[in-house]
Amino acid sequence: MVRKPAKMYRDVAKKAYTRREYMGGVPGNKIVQFEMGNLSQEFPTEVDLIVEEACQIRHSSLEAARITINRRLMKDVGRSNFHFKVRVFPHHVLRENKQATGAGADRVSEGMRLAFGKAVGTAARVTPGQAILTVFSTPQYLEKIKDAMRHGAHKLPSPAHLKVKEIKVSGRIVAAPKIVGEKVVAAPVVTEEAAAEPAKDAKGAAPAKGGKEAAPAKDAKGGAPVKADDKKGAAPAKGGKK
Repeated sequence: MVRKPAKMYRDVAKKAYTRREYMGGVPGNKIVQFEMGNLSQEFPTEVDLIVEEACQIRHSSLEAARITINRRLMKDVGRSNFHFKVRVFPHHVLRENKQATGAGADRVSEGMRLAFGKAVGTAARVTPGQAILTVFSTPQYLEKIKDAMRHGAHKLPSPAHLKVKEIKVSGRIVAAPKIVGEKVVAAPVVTEEAAAEPAKDAKGAAPAKGGKEAAPAKDAKGGAPVKADDKKGAAPAKGGKK
């Protein structure tokens, strides 16, 4: 299949066509993953790739930009030193009225004008000033991240620029999500205050100091505890004989 140039699908026209439950034969999304790198750590520096024009970005274009940026970050920065995120999703379904091409197809290719067409791909609709790709990292890798983002911007149909922001790190310890069977279970968020508190029992009460509760005193033979009135040599009751 010959892939047509992006200028055929770049302009935003008419309403978005997104109701996939009413259509069939929509090609699969080529974007493999939307978050890469170190997902369990917070980074103080954020670099956004912002588009300057309203347009439609095909899923193949987003995947090409993602591969270019991620490959350079893995090589120059390292997997544990960045968090890369794709912030848009190709919801809009592109349609095309396919016609015969090649020698002698001029009489065959004449069809109905403004035909509805068949689904040929998906695209993400973006607005001017929207951030579509974001990298979180530390200030020491800022220049290498900018270089990787510039190379990824060449894969997009709109001119773009970079925006750097500083983030106040909250000090949270966020564990990476776990996969249980076929489901992804979100990991708990543990704060520094919660980590410092002692563990509680099942009823919610704090454990007693020193471990287990003190057992009642037993007699010398190891039997049941003896009450004060049953001990030998106890004083008789008032008014009674010795």
